[in-house]
Amino acid sequence: MNNPLPETSFSRLRPWTARLILAAVLLSLVTAVGVSLSRFAKGYADKPSRGPGDVALYRAEVDRIQAGESYYAAASTELRARGYPTKSVFNWRTPLPIWLIGVMPDPVFGKALLCGLALLTVVLAFDWLGREGGTWVAVAGVLSLCGAMLPCFLGNLFVMPVLWSGFLFVLSLALLAANRTGWGVAAGSLALFLRDLAGPFVVVMLLLALCRRRYREAAYWTVGLFGYGLFFLWHIVQVHAMQTPGARAQEDSWVQLGGLAFVISTTQLNGWLLVLPQWVAALYLPLALLGFASWKGAAGERAAIAAAAYVLLFGFVGQDFNQYWGSLIAPLLCLGFAWTAPALHDLVRASRNQSLGSVAAPVVDAVATGA
Repeated sequence: MNNPLPETSFSRLRPWTARLILAAVLLSLVTAVGVSLSRFAKGYADKPSRGPGDVALYRAEVDRIQAGESYYAAASTELRARGYPTKSVFNWRTPLPIWLIGVMPDPVFGKALLCGLALLTVVLAFDWLGREGGTWVAVAGVLSLCGAMLPCFLGNLFVMPVLWSGFLFVLSLALLAANRTGWGVAAGSLALFLRDLAGPFVVVMLLLALCRRRYREAAYWTVGLFGYGLFFLWHIVQVHAMQTPGARAQEDSWVQLGGLAFVISTTQLNGWLLVLPQWVAALYLPLALLGFASWKGAAGERAAIAAAAYVLLFGFVGQDFNQYWGSLIAPLLCLGFAWTAPALHDLVRASRNQSLGSVAAPVVDAVATGA
């Protein structure tokens, strides 16, 4: 019976190399679970509510925009009324997608737009994964992506910019994999215009394009970054016009060195993982990274390096209340998780001892040739 799983980059490893990788995977799983169960864990689903937060803030801004206020006037009023720090420009979100939702006839159209974006992304990801990994990889990826997509349909979560940017990451990668370079770069650049945290994704894509001598793609990414630079300068001007003397500054640094505990907490921002104990997310993260490591080809390389960049970044940057940043990488991690089963299959197969016949065959051939 033919193996329904695709071949990965692990399929031709030497036995001892495969065993070392399996041992490293096992160690990472044990370590991650241990951290998730320790006092350092930063849970989400199992913690009491903090009360109204960013979702309520953004929805209030949408309501004010619908009532006729400008985005920055609405943001200024709501940030101060809710006790948010306003001294730094980085405490003010850029207008998209809040302004876009606010100028629609009804916010439900914004929700429909995000859900449509997520569904389109899932369809293109299924096609992409199916081409590269076959049916089982595509199905695993879509099932995982459905969990990442669930928040788009729930309550007012559609106002969160990170949700939009997260799906635009995968949409961009799927379009690039289909050689739709212009559209792929446009989707990735739009993710940056929606949320500044998408900056590392765009930079990674630019550097990879340069390293692989895809100069036309690199030029497109450069234009996107330059356009965002102008957009952010305009944003700074608007914010300075709204700032008042004595504005409160952010008390704690964004650099918190949360390490693996914070990364695991962000990993949990997938609908399926949120309803399960956090140690399940601790298992999911190393397995998704293993899947990325096994994925052959340029498209997989893009996705793997982007995901690794954010895992590394979140190990250093982010406070407890920034756990929602996980929505930014939830769709990305689904791509790696889709390749977990093929990766484990090839590792286990490669780690098995060679039979005596297979070891002796080259020696016998050499002797026969010499004779």
